[in-house]
Amino acid sequence: MDNLSDKNRQNAGLLMVFFGLSVLTLSGLMFLVMLAISSATWVALVLALLMTVSLLWASKTSERRILKKLLGSQVGEGGQPRLTNLIEGLCLSTGTSPPRIHLLPTQSRNIAALGRSVDHSTIIITTGLLEAASRIELEAVLANRISQIASYRTALATTAITTFGLSIGLSSFRIQPFSYLAGSLKRKIGLQVDPSHDFVGDITGTGITRYPPGMVEAIEMTENRTFVPEVSPVLDSLWLFPSTPNTNRPTVEARATALREM
Repeated sequence: MDNLSDKNRQNAGLLMVFFGLSVLTLSGLMFLVMLAISSATWVALVLALLMTVSLLWASKTSERRILKKLLGSQVGEGGQPRLTNLIEGLCLSTGTSPPRIHLLPTQSRNIAALGRSVDHSTIIITTGLLEAASRIELEAVLANRISQIASYRTALATTAITTFGLSIGLSSFRIQPFSYLAGSLKRKIGLQVDPSHDFVGDITGTGITRYPPGMVEAIEMTENRTFVPEVSPVLDSLWLFPSTPNTNRPTVEARATALREM
């Protein structure tokens, strides 16, 4: 776990550096294009600076904006005692700070973790999963996401989404400046899920509960009702199960089979 955590943490840091360099490169190209169109150097410089500031600000505030756009609400102190107690117990065993809890009102059965920092993260859980899961099943899925937080996998995926996964513009017209990235690169930086990561995450999560059948039961409980249309497909890598049909992630059946063979 320690080696994996260090690697993910380093990759998240490198991702921020590459993002900064990419922003400067795009701004430089903007400056050259505007300079070719207009002879006024100050116009080209102002537009290039505007692009730089806009992209960096959008990245800095994107995590907060993602949470703000979610339906539902954050669980306050004293709310959802069963859920809160399970999370606190699992965090004690992994040495992580308890994340905030956000309930997403939908019949979908899924759970996600969001946050660039291990100490400031959020668990997003659908009401459909919370209502359907037994205590063992709920503990299994929570352990899975908390293990991802503890290993900085969530931090890496969130960093990827809030940098190279940025979508900016008006609600009626939005662009993704870095949508040109190849699929293999998106998987490498955490913007898309590498299929193997789901299997590794399942194993890591069951290492906390020491009860693989609990995760198998949780997978079977989803009944292929994992898609979350209320949330942007860009956030798919944060979810325990596929949140959109347009994904290359392994099926829940394949993951259950892998756990049974452990």
